[in-house]
Amino acid sequence: MRKFIICLLFFAALSAPAAPWTQEVYVWQRQSSPALTQALDAARPFVAGFQFLGAEVSWSGGKPQVFRPDLDFAKLAKLGRPVGLVLRIGPYPGPFLPDDVTAQALASLASSLLASARAGGLTPGELQIDFDCAEARLDGYRVWLGALRQAAGKTSLVFTALPVWLRHPAEFSALAHVADGFVLQVHSLDKPTSPNSPFTLCDPAQVRVWSAQAGQVGVPFRLALPTYGYLVAFDSSGKFFALAAEGQPPDWPQGTQVRSVRSDAVALAQLAQALAKAPPPHCQGLIWFRLPVAGDRLNWDFSTLQVILQNGLPVPQLTVAVNWPEPGLAEISVVNTGQITEPPPAQVSLQWPVNSPPQAADALGGFRLDLKNAENQAVLLNANAAPGVFLVPGSRLPIAWLRFAHATPLDAKIIAPAP
Repeated sequence: MRKFIICLLFFAALSAPAAPWTQEVYVWQRQSSPALTQALDAARPFVAGFQFLGAEVSWSGGKPQVFRPDLDFAKLAKLGRPVGLVLRIGPYPGPFLPDDVTAQALASLASSLLASARAGGLTPGELQIDFDCAEARLDGYRVWLGALRQAAGKTSLVFTALPVWLRHPAEFSALAHVADGFVLQVHSLDKPTSPNSPFTLCDPAQVRVWSAQAGQVGVPFRLALPTYGYLVAFDSSGKFFALAAEGQPPDWPQGTQVRSVRSDAVALAQLAQALAKAPPPHCQGLIWFRLPVAGDRLNWDFSTLQVILQNGLPVPQLTVAVNWPEPGLAEISVVNTGQITEPPPAQVSLQWPVNSPPQAADALGGFRLDLKNAENQAVLLNANAAPGVFLVPGSRLPIAWLRFAHATPLDAKIIAPAP
């Protein structure tokens, strides 16, 4: 009889339906704003859940310094989607003990965060711990997670994991089995080694390798994929010295070489489709980092993410538009008619009839007008090429105007994309 029951349980497990594939999004804003409210409303129909930054811990003299965003839990409950809260913990060297002052402070913070959410009318779907632990300290981190597991109570406890941790299968497996699941963060903030070195925020081929390894642990997990970009600054000799990921670009010193690194929307859309079609073992979905909000220059536009959330491939498309506000006056603009934020092109060609040259002309928007190519042709060169300058879908960048004696046929087209 015992063998029969075991066999029934085994076949029941084989026939049990797989968990539904989900796509969620991180909300990492530290302050509420009308733009954030608008972004949440736009995302709500397309995502399975939200993961909000709930608290962030930094360390000063070994003591925790806590920042908590001003979350309106009652409003979050009205989103109509599962909401998780993320506890971000800054770098900490140890020691990792189950009941020392540090562990008690973190456990107390976790309990307080969950209690505040419930008091505000929100039942958190999970508590996610985001701590970039050193590889050699995974056993210590497991001790911390045990204390946080108790603090979380009945709330699901999840942690973010780095791919390098997979190089320690025994330690990582022990860590993972303390929690209810983990999120494998497969995007990187490693800096390029030089202004011209190849670099990608997320390598789809490597993601497949890491997710297959993570699936061997036997614990439910999700993958965190990037929507963001950042600026990397090098001095005049090519040595890295700064990174900017949010807000307005810094006032770089003279001679600074700035490189823009952005996540590849098309490649990640293809990866998302492939993963949804054939998920790695125990992989339950994706969490996109982070929610696109109007004014976030280095993030995707929401229209890009929306296409991907609907299992589509976003299309890049820049065109040149010629507008005639009055007879003889041509205004030239680059228009993003696609679904991906893109930098302005490197070169735009203008051509008019041989016997109808412009009487006056000038370039705009960081472009330079070169009239020397031919009598009836000009080339607009992107002399600015400023990293961080992009056209979001639906936007327009005026790049030149030309004054003719009368209405004149004018052909305008992109002849060289951005490098």
